Amino acid sequence: MVKKILLRLGLVVGVLFLTVPVLSVSSNAADFSADMINKSPMGNIKGKMFFKGGNFRQEMMMGGQKQITIFRKDKGVVWVLMPAQMMYMEMQAGSGQDMAPVDPDEIDKIGEKKCLGKEKVNGYMCSKYRYTLHDKSSGTVIYWISDKLNFPIKMKSDKTSGGMTMEYRNIQEKTVPASLFNIPDGYQKMSMPMMPGMPRQ
Repeated sequence: MVKKILLRLGLVVGVLFLTVPVLSVSSNAADFSADMINKSPMGNIKGKMFFKGGNFRQEMMMGGQKQITIFRKDKGVVWVLMPAQMMYMEMQAGSGQDMAPVDPDEIDKIGEKKCLGKEKVNGYMCSKYRYTLHDKSSGTVIYWISDKLNFPIKMKSDKTSGGMTMEYRNIQEKTVPASLFNIPDGYQKMSMPMMPGMPRQ
């Protein structure tokens, strides 16, 4: 059970590493939902994502079970929900758990940002940026940020331990219910398992 949780957390942290930095400047982005495609050394995973007011939710199947991750910018937390067990874990964004910081000023401290021009992705004109991180083991991260949505619709990281690409397709610009970003009634909070290299709280 713990091994499966650590595997899930590893992917969650990887996805947040790609997504969280730009969420700090995306509060004014329009509501939308999309299909999510994540490619990494762990395999290809498909899912759904929902965005509203700086908060986002992703849903995917892992090990035959549905997993939901909710990032609440307004609270500075990440919730990992496991519907089959009706349980959830809570992580503090930027708390030293190998997640990217939310504050844009902090992002500049960990890497250099360079604009690579404009490029169209899935029907949306995007500004393309590359972050070269000071920590060489973290490699580089490239974002394609939609000019219209003010949100990255494609992200790619290159690390010595293996890269990851995430892309949003079939984007639907429509109102997203606020209830999707709350923990459902009846869920029990569980303790965070220790991941390799994670400092004790």
